[in-house]
Amino acid sequence: MTNTIDMTPTWGEIGNVFRRFVESRETKAAMAMAPEIAKALAAAQALTAIQPTLTPDQATQVRHVMAVELAKQGFGRTPA
Repeated sequence: MTNTIDMTPTWGEIGNVFRRFVESRETKAAMAMAPEIAKALAAAQALTAIQPTLTPDQATQVRHVMAVELAKQGFGRTPA
């Protein structure tokens, strides 16, 4: 059995890369990320649409993941 390590960046990490490209005026690199940013924003809207239907446990998980990903981007702190 082969063990693999998932090196896929989280959306918070992708946000950091995008912000760095924008801040450093790396326009071509930032524009190349446009499809990923569009996907992230569409996912955010989808979550907004289904939020009222979430169970309390699911809502707690959403809040936790959002806090972690925002903290990775420098907004807030990582929850315990």
